[in-house]
Amino acid sequence: MPISPRFHTEQVREFTLQIERAPETVRRKQMKAAEHLIQEVVDDALYPFDYLIYRVTGYRSEEANQPILLGSALLGDLVSLVARVSRTLQLSANKMLTIQETAQHLNISTRTLSRLRSEGFVFYWVVEKGGRQRLGCSKEMIESYCQHNPERMQVASAFSRLTDAEQQEIVTLALKYNGDKKTLSEVSNEIAKSSARGHETIRNLLQQSDLVKAQYSQPRRLTRRCVREIEQLIQQGSSWEELQKKYNRTPGAIRKALVRLRATRLKKMVLSYVDLPVFERSDAEDIILGSPAAQNVSPPILLLDSLDFSQVERLQQETAIVSAMHLLRKRASDTIASLLYSPSAKVLDRIETDLRWSYLLQQKLVIEAMAPSLSVALQHAGRPLHELPSNKLEDLINHVIQVVGESCGNLDPAKGQTAIRTPSSILDRSIPLLDAFPKPLRAAAKFKPIEILCPFHGIVPWSFLIPTGNVHAKALQQSSELSEVVELRYGWIGPPLTIEEIAHRLNRSSLWVARQLHTYV
Repeated sequence: MPISPRFHTEQVREFTLQIERAPETVRRKQMKAAEHLIQEVVDDALYPFDYLIYRVTGYRSEEANQPILLGSALLGDLVSLVARVSRTLQLSANKMLTIQETAQHLNISTRTLSRLRSEGFVFYWVVEKGGRQRLGCSKEMIESYCQHNPERMQVASAFSRLTDAEQQEIVTLALKYNGDKKTLSEVSNEIAKSSARGHETIRNLLQQSDLVKAQYSQPRRLTRRCVREIEQLIQQGSSWEELQKKYNRTPGAIRKALVRLRATRLKKMVLSYVDLPVFERSDAEDIILGSPAAQNVSPPILLLDSLDFSQVERLQQETAIVSAMHLLRKRASDTIASLLYSPSAKVLDRIETDLRWSYLLQQKLVIEAMAPSLSVALQHAGRPLHELPSNKLEDLINHVIQVVGESCGNLDPAKGQTAIRTPSSILDRSIPLLDAFPKPLRAAAKFKPIEILCPFHGIVPWSFLIPTGNVHAKALQQSSELSEVVELRYGWIGPPLTIEEIAHRLNRSSLWVARQLHTYV
């Protein structure tokens, strides 16, 4: 299942992002408030957006023209809110049933359970002992949903399972296609046309039949979990020969599966950008992306150990930086929208490189905005920030970074917005909702220097594309050639480059560059 069902309302999605940036105690409290509200929402009722804000935060908004939310849409959005906030809380998996266990407990299919999520069935993201995250819910959560939705559960369980007779009939029909050279999926689709059951239900049943598997002797499709596992093994240094032996797939098939996984990740992301009028020019990319302001980027910041940004030089040509950032996002977004089921690795490489470059430009804007934004935080604290308790200080700084990062990512030069003024203004309005300064305010017993690893990675949804360590130093331990390739790849010496661009720069083949990156562990 996805992290959460899709949001029906953009305002609720943005509201969820604000909660995710709050301190942990606030996140827990507001997540529970949203969960309680789910039990009261009626499908066909209408709810003002400020009612949602009040019920979750206790804060009454005075803004006019609030959107009105339909109850059925609000239910799904509240479930998504709870799921996304729970993913930030490191909740224990103890006594939390898996999706499969929950479906068995309710005597329904996992597909039906997925539909119930959009109707108010709550799942948390929980963490198992090994650190793996998964969706889970307790028996108490199940009982609560069943008590509030008895009729819906009765209908859901009535259509949950195939009878033995239905299963045998479907298997018999599948065996009659012997010699037609159809795949298992094609046969499932043919049977589904004359059956009340769906294609996926039939295919899953046929995959479990030994008779059918013997007739359609083809390797089972690599699951997404297997592909993620392969990806991790490659990062740990496994060779193609080892992967081929373990998963019974050719290197070509494994590469295609990895490409599909990369494409799926990109398609799930929501890329926001400002579509500036200058982008309509035929030479926009050459002029905007070729400007010195866009080409001059610094490597990703891996450690924040000081809050002194007073020595940061003021950005020159900020509008050029903002324009390049938005153009790269627009180009990536447009390409993602046109991706095929199994796109070429070259197309994905261009998208990922554009996003890395866009991040480095956004990082420049964030650094520019940090000094005035920290001044706003200082005014709200009423004392030097290092005198705050360490846990409160870290929560506050993370909130500042998230607000500044999001604001810089949405700067619109046409509206006169700048990195110096706009983020600090937005931060000034958001801090009062934080509860970051408890009463009475207690100073830290001892000054502790702040240390936040990869502080700005979380400001974009594609943080998995940004290195979390010093790639230059790490690659240099293996070879100077690899070090140069990795530096060009991740933006250590200028804008990040695609494999094809690196090959052209070094007068090498694209295959050689790809192999070098594969050896980078």
